[in-house]
Amino acid sequence: MLARDSDYFAKQLGLTGMQISTINFIADHETTQDIFQRDLEHEFNMRKATASSLGTTMVTKELLIRVPATNDARYKRLLLTPKARQLAAQIEAFFEASERRLQHLLGPTFETTYINLTSISSAFTTTHTHQHVKKDR
Repeated sequence: MLARDSDYFAKQLGLTGMQISTINFIADHETTQDIFQRDLEHEFNMRKATASSLGTTMVTKELLIRVPATNDARYKRLLLTPKARQLAAQIEAFFEASERRLQHLLGPTFETTYINLTSISSAFTTTHTHQHVKKDR
């Protein structure tokens, strides 16, 4: 349900749900840390090839630029373009409105439900990662 809502909103902007999530993630974290492709892999639990394809598409759409890291030019920081920055405020407002709607629908159980869902997500991500690592050996 939430993914469908996110995809619908993204489509109105000419983007995908993953692209708006990526813009939101970078906008939320770029002032406190450098963001690299591996950060997207970790945050969205995606494979390296998927994150690379996402980044390439977003560069093509002029939403991201890749800039060499200051301490190691082999690594490329991901930065939002002015075009993505303009969209970032709308995207953040959309996600905040979605969260408020969830809080309203869940009422007093919101915090507990959120904590439980986060725990479930972490457990599955950890399990998936460990299974993937074992399979690659």
